[in-house]
Amino acid sequence: MTAPATRILPWDDRPPAGEPAPRRSPLITWLAAPFDAVRRPIWRLSAKTAFGRACIRHRGLRLTTLALGHMAVALTLTVLAPVWLLLLGPLVLGVPHVASDIRYLLVRPPLPLGRRGLVLLLGPLLLMTFLRVLSTLGAPFYAELEIALGSAAMLGGVALAPRGNPRQKGLAFAVVLALTAVALLSPWTSLVIIAHVHNFVAFGLWLWLFRVEVSRRALFLIAGSYLAVLALPLSGALDGVLLDHASQGDVGHFGLIEMADTLAPGLELDLALRLVATYAFAQSLHYAIWLRLIPQRFDPRVAPPTFERSLARVRGDFGAIGFGLLVVLTLAIPAAALAFDAGQVRNVYLLAALAHGWLELGIIAALVARRGHGVSPQPAMPLTERS
Repeated sequence: MTAPATRILPWDDRPPAGEPAPRRSPLITWLAAPFDAVRRPIWRLSAKTAFGRACIRHRGLRLTTLALGHMAVALTLTVLAPVWLLLLGPLVLGVPHVASDIRYLLVRPPLPLGRRGLVLLLGPLLLMTFLRVLSTLGAPFYAELEIALGSAAMLGGVALAPRGNPRQKGLAFAVVLALTAVALLSPWTSLVIIAHVHNFVAFGLWLWLFRVEVSRRALFLIAGSYLAVLALPLSGALDGVLLDHASQGDVGHFGLIEMADTLAPGLELDLALRLVATYAFAQSLHYAIWLRLIPQRFDPRVAPPTFERSLARVRGDFGAIGFGLLVVLTLAIPAAALAFDAGQVRNVYLLAALAHGWLELGIIAALVARRGHGVSPQPAMPLTERS
């Protein structure tokens, strides 16, 4: 009777019965070692308390606690250091979070995609990314074309719905086309709105995926806490702090005034700073969702996985070459920020990564159109199993 008990200990990294052990490598061990060295004593100490043992045994309780904890940390950083939060978040966590986005939306998608789905979703988004890169090299940028390509990806997601419910599928097509028509009336403003909305999409997606793990009361607690934190800067409660940061908190050429011009163009400064603070909090939690909450939601083990095991599973999904490229890009972005203007490096990364927000919207459209047909995470696609 002791073997099953040891499997729920967070420092026991053996896979569940029937699951092959993730393939390790010296690189993975080296990358994970410092993080696991910190993690291990924390969980050993936590296991001495009733609440800590409950978090180890019950994923729903642990992820609820993690979500609320990340909200508290994100709010604290939004109040104390919003400029650093907005600057370092994309530079340090941007590449890993996009990789996780791709992993759980394309490699292990929440619904069957197949090659047809990949073409319908990725075709417009790859073209969008190519045009974004050209714009950084001096080519003209057309907001209308980007909205059209993003909408094409969303329509591709709707097209993945089963044929058995034409009314629901037709309604989804109509909604996407109507939203596209509205967005094209003011394309630049629409792109700003989409930049804000995409941070909320991951939270909604995770909450929907998480609903089978916890009670409705827990879901209401998480959603209510999220909305309450968003209401704090929007209400004006942080206006004085934000104005102080805007006047003296710049990092080089990067500051809240510049972010206000990007995220809330044309608005009065106090209102613009409220939207910037809301974005900073939502983006921070967006990263936490893709890097911690969604991966742990789909981990076969109930107990919290070690960093080494998590990285080994990432390598298994992307293959050795893909994982190596991911490591290089993750390290190259902050290194470039140290060597060049950090704000400019951040902008280049965001331009290259903007299409992933449309990918999230495309998958959401597919899930909505597919409602009632049974949705569950799919196994990794065969082409990603190469090592």
